[in-house]
Amino acid sequence: VVERRISIDEVLAAQENGSLKEIFGTGTAAVISPVGSLHYQGRDCLINNGNTGELSQKLFDEIQAIQYGAKEDPYGWVTRL
Repeated sequence: VVERRISIDEVLAAQENGSLKEIFGTGTAAVISPVGSLHYQGRDCLINNGNTGELSQKLFDEIQAIQYGAKEDPYGWVTRL
């Protein structure tokens, strides 16, 4: 896994050459939010046929299981009130 900034041109090129598998955003409230499509400068870019990707779904399921206590919290994220 590499975390870095990428340009929209890089994203569009990856979609065109077939190497873009999925896009998602993450945050405290959003958990994992898959991106089904992008619209940029009059151009539409469909991501994974508009479907949730395998990695997005796996991350969502894991984080939600930790949040709801269905799985142990190995990171110390959860505080019971």
